[in-house]
Amino acid sequence: MVFEGFVMRIYSVAERITRVLYINLLWVFFTVIGLIVFGLFPATAAMFAVTRKWSQGETDIPIFKTFWQVYKKDFLQTNLLGYFMAIIGVVLYIDLRFFQSSNTLVLKLFSFIMIVLFVVYLASILYIFPVFVHYKLKTLQYMKVSVILAIGRPLQTILMGLVGLFVFALFKAVPILAIYFGGGLFSYCIMKIAIRSFLNDPLKVE
Repeated sequence: MVFEGFVMRIYSVAERITRVLYINLLWVFFTVIGLIVFGLFPATAAMFAVTRKWSQGETDIPIFKTFWQVYKKDFLQTNLLGYFMAIIGVVLYIDLRFFQSSNTLVLKLFSFIMIVLFVVYLASILYIFPVFVHYKLKTLQYMKVSVILAIGRPLQTILMGLVGLFVFALFKAVPILAIYFGGGLFSYCIMKIAIRSFLNDPLKVE
């Protein structure tokens, strides 16, 4: 009985590793066939849609079918959302660098405000895809809800940031892991934490 229990644990771990490997391969493949610039955001949303199901205990879902449905259905919207967020990030970064490079005291003070805004922006980035696959909203509303959650759920936001940094450090230390598990592992870890921020939320869930 003890040996059977040990074997079952090994099997469960191997199954989870295989699932993460598979979803990461799908993420890379569909990003590439979308010529990267058009495939990255739809593939990322599709990956989060799958890991959302896993986070809710639905581990027996058809992975490819679930991934493909989201990738195809939300191809345009995810690209609009992704590039809009990217543009906001670039503008915030340019403004931050401008204020930091100024010798004027007033503009220097503005740089602190920009730092706060940039931190909030980075925190909202962690939420944007979990929010997208969890709610049915208009494109701009996803950004609004992501910012609200980033500010309103500080513990989860900090935990997401720490876990994200840990995963990044792990992949930096062992680059081969990033190739096979990078997106899949990051997505699963972030989604597992983000799903707690959605509990008892009145918004409509998909």
